[in-house]
Amino acid sequence: MGGELHEGVVAFRPLTPGREAVMLGRVQVGEISPTQNPAGRFPVCFRLNLPDCSSQAWRPARTIADAQRQAIDKINDWLNAADLRPNGAA
Repeated sequence: MGGELHEGVVAFRPLTPGREAVMLGRVQVGEISPTQNPAGRFPVCFRLNLPDCSSQAWRPARTIADAQRQAIDKINDWLNAADLRPNGAA
């Protein structure tokens, strides 16, 4: 993951039990959800809905923490590619 880290820009808000919204500021840009087979190798999945993102498919994750980490990495890459900066950043 190259470029600038955009800490504090991405947050997670609980939805129904086991599900979380991925928030970019105050805007929901994704979701984390359990899979249909919670005993499987990847019991959690997530997806992001960002403009000009190559894919909006559900992506597998091993845990909710893993899904959160992957979502943050992908959003950070997207922000860097778009050359966006949080308010107050130089």
